[in-house]
Amino acid sequence: MNKVLLSIGTNEDREANLALCHKLLDESFGEIHYSDTSVTIPYGNHYKNDFLNQLAIAYTDENKENVSLLLKSIEKQIGRKPKDKEKGIVKIDIDLIVWNDDILRPADISLSYIADLLPSLEGHP
Repeated sequence: MNKVLLSIGTNEDREANLALCHKLLDESFGEIHYSDTSVTIPYGNHYKNDFLNQLAIAYTDENKENVSLLLKSIEKQIGRKPKDKEKGIVKIDIDLIVWNDDILRPADISLSYIADLLPSLEGHP
């Protein structure tokens, strides 16, 4: 069983998109636990709206490549389009941060919102 840490962010229709993301992730992973949420101001001037952020720990028998494809598929189902980012719109962004004990996105793991949200996942193996 593989253990993954996901970072979820949205800056458009935040509550609705996060709820739909939960529904799709819940259907895709046998066991998943969500952190608290936080609202952060965007990095740089490109993004206009604040972000709603959340972390999730999930467990899967799938391999890393299949999980990455699944996350991209969920982003598309929620309506993410490549050109939206140019407009500063992020309907949903789901990043695979940690795979088992491997940190896949070292720059992300040090972001303040991730450090702030990780303690709310304590108690989940």
